[in-house]
Amino acid sequence: MLFEDSNHAVTARDALELQLTRIWEDLLQRQPIGLNEDFFEIGGDSILAMSLLARVAQETVYPLPAGGIFQARTIEKLAILLREGVDPESWSPLVAIQPNGSRDPFYCIHPGCGNVMCYMQLSKRLGEDQPFFGLQAPGLDGICSPLQSVEAMAECYVKAILAHQPDGPYCLGGWSVGGVVAYEMARRLEQAGHQVKTLALLDSGVVYALAIMTAMFPRGGPGILDVVRKGPSEQLAVFRERSAPAKLIPDQADDAMATRILNLFVGNMKAVMAYKPGPYQGCVSVFRAEQTVTLPRFNPHREWSDRCDNVQKYTVPGNHITMVHEPHVAGLADELRRALSESP
Repeated sequence: MLFEDSNHAVTARDALELQLTRIWEDLLQRQPIGLNEDFFEIGGDSILAMSLLARVAQETVYPLPAGGIFQARTIEKLAILLREGVDPESWSPLVAIQPNGSRDPFYCIHPGCGNVMCYMQLSKRLGEDQPFFGLQAPGLDGICSPLQSVEAMAECYVKAILAHQPDGPYCLGGWSVGGVVAYEMARRLEQAGHQVKTLALLDSGVVYALAIMTAMFPRGGPGILDVVRKGPSEQLAVFRERSAPAKLIPDQADDAMATRILNLFVGNMKAVMAYKPGPYQGCVSVFRAEQTVTLPRFNPHREWSDRCDNVQKYTVPGNHITMVHEPHVAGLADELRRALSESP
């Protein structure tokens, strides 16, 4: 059993809090951990947060929303969230990664895996004055069904943003698949008479979609197309192996969680490949990773310049995967901060 220090009430008061405490201590390799200590202030990161999601699903009887750790960052608050449960009817894709600050909120759409925890380092690099909200995919945590098209995602996410912020200006963005969805969201907001201040596409494109998805699979052995063509059990085995460098699936994830991530990944890829972008009159800020992983003709700068009249081009350190992680994310944050500041 835990003891109490001068800063934190640390005594687990029931079986669930004790169970969560043991999971946290194992993941963070630290003890004791107080009931009111913030997961991300004592060593937690995006990878450990996904591992926490997997462990809670396996070791308790409670489903944990994929963004729940941002909402409930302490053991005490997480236990309350789990006991109260999540009503699918009230579920929201909006995840408050960093809700504070005086600047216009930045809404960043999930990449192909559906998860927004990958944006933690980017949010931190943008600073404490930049509110940062992620839009995570329905279906990631098993609470809601996945959406099947870019248009359906855009409709769902615009609704969530308008509920949170009824009036503009709006700052949108997304990495990989998320950029394509953000583009459709910007179109819809523009058509509804709202001002879109910033649209930031992070190594993203429609024609580019297959190439950037393939970037998550190192050369040699089965690639993403092989995953799509195989049966369910073979798909999962190949996906676990080939997605390991991108850390899409936590090491502790059971087959149920891994299958949800796989289904979202493949479904999102198909949705983007089927998407036909319409016109957009606003400014598009396109961030291309410096270390390209595709043939020269697959170029997001070129693709969006061919499609839109007002394109601002940025080149940032890293490749498609590493651009949102340390140390390269620092360069992305610098350029994104500039785009957010310079937008009309």
